[in-house]
Amino acid sequence: MIEKALERIDLVLKNANYETLVLGNFTIKKNKFCFDLLVKKDDLIFSIKIIPNIDNLNSDIIRDIKSLSTILKSKPILIGIRNRYQKLDDHTIYIREDLPFITINTFENIINGKYPYILARRGGGVVFLNGELMKKLREDHLLTRKELSEKLGVTKRTLCAYENENMRPSESVAEKMLDILKNKEIFKRINIFGWPIKLSNDDKLLIEERELTEFESHIQDIIADIGLSSYWYKKGSIPFKLSLYSTSEKKELEGFFPLFSGISEQQTKINEVNFKCLRMFTNLFQKTSLFIVNNDIRIPEEIKKEKIPIVKINKLEKVDDEEEFIELIHES
Repeated sequence: MIEKALERIDLVLKNANYETLVLGNFTIKKNKFCFDLLVKKDDLIFSIKIIPNIDNLNSDIIRDIKSLSTILKSKPILIGIRNRYQKLDDHTIYIREDLPFITINTFENIINGKYPYILARRGGGVVFLNGELMKKLREDHLLTRKELSEKLGVTKRTLCAYENENMRPSESVAEKMLDILKNKEIFKRINIFGWPIKLSNDDKLLIEERELTEFESHIQDIIADIGLSSYWYKKGSIPFKLSLYSTSEKKELEGFFPLFSGISEQQTKINEVNFKCLRMFTNLFQKTSLFIVNNDIRIPEEIKKEKIPIVKINKLEKVDDEEEFIELIHES
């Protein structure tokens, strides 16, 4: 079922002239990434992840979804099939872990320019309103606030809150409002691409909890000595190993940071699968990246020609500060 859902999403996107990228095929059971598809059209880039049950979320994947969105400044589109009780409704946004979930039908509507207008809440959904239009329509129908509030079964104060957009009506009240005002445009569409995604400090786990290998621990120590912050991905839900952050707000604003990095600790050859994943991300998101490798590793000529800096650990050990680190990346 999940595979068919993803095939449908892929077809919808391609018919709308979006570029889609997937690592491997549509065998979702084997996909441990925090995304199933990466999508691009012009300057819009987003990821898609299908979640069978939105009340049964993997905390590591959710954390990495937020982190990836923060790093790449892209929005995750999360497609839910059901919650613990029933299938999800269309035209509705469900919130879990501060992330929005929608149905496949709602996603298809969004691609066709029709955004959802219901926010699911315990006890029933609430509807986003265009308060200014609602007021105009009420006046066009020659209704006072008192008269309309009585027809809706709410107080005059509540109706004022609707028009000022300080309160949202339930679905049942919104349906009555539509019957009276006769205009669906009073429902304000929710642009899911503008949904704020925040990675809290609590989401940034202590590095000790990540169970780093000896090689990775050595890299972490070097990064800390340089003065950079890092976030490791140890569960395999993102196809690179860590992201690096500057302690300088200026450097972050200049766009060099955050950057992401692959790692290959094999002694004989570079991990080409990881390298290809990193290259795909670099090309798609136009972000700075690097690939950290062992000192004696053999680097194939075709990989040397790529634009991704490959940094051996002995060179990284000689870096004293952030400026030297940036210089090393440019030189590599």
